[in-house]
Amino acid sequence: MRRSLFSLMLLSVLFVSCNGLSKMKTRSNQVRYQANPNPVETMDDKVVVKFTGQIPEKYFAKNCAVFLQPVFSWEGGAVPLEPLTLKGENVGGDGTTISYAKGGRFTYSDMLDYKPGMETGRVTLTPVGYTASSTNEVARFSDDILHNNKGVEFSTVLLSDGVNNTSSWVDIKGNISIAPINYNKTQGIVETADIYFLNGTSNLDWNFEMNRKFDSYNTFLNLKRIMLEQGLPKQISITGWASPEGEETNNVGVSKNRADLATAQLNKLLDEVLTIMAKRAKVKPQDIEYYKYQQLKKLIITTRAAGEDWVHFVVMVEASDIQDKHAIINIVETQQNVLKREQMIRNMAETYDELNNEIFPNLRRAQIALYYSEARRTDAELSRLASLNPSKLSFDELMYAAYINYNYDTKLKYYKWATENHPAEWAAWNNAGAVAFYIDSIDEAERYLNVARDLNPHNPDILNNTGLVCLAKKDYVLAKHYFEEAIRQGSTDADANIPILNLKRGNYREAQKVLKSSSCTYNLAFAQLMNDETGTAIRTLDCCLDQNADVNYLRAVAFARLGDKTNCLKNLKASIDEKYDYKRKAAVDTEFREYWDDEEFKLIIKLW
Repeated sequence: MRRSLFSLMLLSVLFVSCNGLSKMKTRSNQVRYQANPNPVETMDDKVVVKFTGQIPEKYFAKNCAVFLQPVFSWEGGAVPLEPLTLKGENVGGDGTTISYAKGGRFTYSDMLDYKPGMETGRVTLTPVGYTASSTNEVARFSDDILHNNKGVEFSTVLLSDGVNNTSSWVDIKGNISIAPINYNKTQGIVETADIYFLNGTSNLDWNFEMNRKFDSYNTFLNLKRIMLEQGLPKQISITGWASPEGEETNNVGVSKNRADLATAQLNKLLDEVLTIMAKRAKVKPQDIEYYKYQQLKKLIITTRAAGEDWVHFVVMVEASDIQDKHAIINIVETQQNVLKREQMIRNMAETYDELNNEIFPNLRRAQIALYYSEARRTDAELSRLASLNPSKLSFDELMYAAYINYNYDTKLKYYKWATENHPAEWAAWNNAGAVAFYIDSIDEAERYLNVARDLNPHNPDILNNTGLVCLAKKDYVLAKHYFEEAIRQGSTDADANIPILNLKRGNYREAQKVLKSSSCTYNLAFAQLMNDETGTAIRTLDCCLDQNADVNYLRAVAFARLGDKTNCLKNLKASIDEKYDYKRKAAVDTEFREYWDDEEFKLIIKLW
């Protein structure tokens, strides 16, 4: 009788246990899971998976446990994440206890390394329930529970479909630090005289306001005094320039006409000088013309139409108080297409007005320069020698040739030659490292900067550039160390790079506070977007000087978040027209999920 009673009790316990687990499986669709955010996002090159679970009342059996293990899967494979165990009130061991009567709530968080292609990844969850007096604390995978604890699989739950990778779009280029160029273009010039012109003209007007401002007429006449006191120079160069605005071909013609006018004025002045010299030398009147001819044969006169004066434009902007001068200089140095370069600068009306009033009038000129010792090589000569025979150039000439070249691959080539021919010069190694970093040759940049740091360990330019390399290699602690040390040594570039660390770490509020002083920049707009200030981000992007593919793409995302399909697709198309890779990116970007089935969207991102 006792044995029968014990057997009956055991069967009853087993029935209740099995019945509890069976009911949990049947009602598993009543458990609410919510990914936060949904879809999951990346942060600092990690896919961050967070979700919460809500267990209803009278659901979780007191003698049962549930093993939860999210799985991230994509075309490239699948990764099981860290498991979490929920347990009933009568189950011992590790795990989150859920009340039978009241139900309960739990949270989950884990991350995995992000890899390209994971944008289409999905996070799924197949709970495995089991009856136990204590949880299986050594189980690492669902199969362990299924095999060792006679587990029962519940219905699979889709937690997240897709991965939002917007957080990775931080511009980490930052402000590179180029060592000062010590090349002195004016060495050997005794005196210069500039003649200024109205925009687009080459007419001589000594009463023109710029000529009055710089007393151009008397400066020009001073050349006569110099030559009468010191004799004829070895060489005279006449160069005509135009301001970098308008049609480039017209500007070349204008600069030529200005150089020709200055040459005509010089010829008149030389005639007066040689006439006086002839009289001083008591040359017979009938021999004066022959005397002039003989003197002029000894004099080298060169005339050059230099076209748009971008070199002096950069120098003057850098020395000015224009608020966005660094952005302007960056455009000039990185945008090879002159027409697009000019348009990008025009896009910022307020800044362009300052350029038109303060900078451009100084560039519309012709210059006469007297050389009494050997004249410096022209920019064109330096560029030609740097390409053909760099060993013929001095260190300063080679560094200057790199500085004035707007192609970053060519810049790097010149700086490399400088390191090879002048290995003890830290500036060559620093500049090579800075340019290599800018064109994304990170390992090469690190090698150059390591040498530069050995030569000059406390130089602020080197420290700042090293910080940027550490940032690109995701060593944020070391990047912060180098930026802070660079600031202590006087670097202003490092000040502007510090906020990038906050952006990479997701500290968008902190980054935005600092970036507010750098208005109309991509990273400020990015911080505003990530802080849900979408309208403000769009206005910031609108005033960015460089309206490139990245700016257009981020603006398309902002309009997508506002539900503005017209402006979203307009900007998306503009970005793809410039950068073909954005077709593939947009096709899987969850920011555009609402438009994936839209025919216009599909036409824009169609992959050929």
